[in-house]
Amino acid sequence: TKMNMDILNEVKNIVAEVCEVEISKVNNDSSIGDFDAWDSIGHLTILSTVEEKFGIEFDPEEMMDLEDINDIVKAVEGKVM
Repeated sequence: TKMNMDILNEVKNIVAEVCEVEISKVNNDSSIGDFDAWDSIGHLTILSTVEEKFGIEFDPEEMMDLEDINDIVKAVEGKVM
């Protein structure tokens, strides 16, 4: 399925912002550990920011499975579409 570009771009923006990296460095496969700030704490910040932005909530089990941009986008799509 084709990814929703709006969601994808929003998630990339959030990751770039939280990790303080250029948006150009963030791609669909960017994952935990790719950037210094994307550690376990950074990951929670990213996920909570995504939740706020889209008005959704991930349960803890889901959060464990979200490891890269693709995972996060798919999870968001599953809740908003």
